[in-house]
Amino acid sequence: MYNFTTNRVVKTKNANKRKSLKNILNEYKLKMNSFHPKGDSPNIFVNKLEYRMKHYYNLYKSKNDIMK
Repeated sequence: MYNFTTNRVVKTKNANKRKSLKNILNEYKLKMNSFHPKGDSPNIFVNKLEYRMKHYYNLYKSKNDIMK
């Protein structure tokens, strides 16, 4: 598991900047382990791969049909 500490990361002398960075890091820590496996996610890579393979197969099939 990833150990995330704000004391090492936030090293600025400006109080407003330090407070802002700590707020951002605290919000990140709350959300970094949220994972919802039931939600559907678009699998763009697989969809594009499937399209390319179908296109390639159709080209290959049509090329073989011409040669016969």
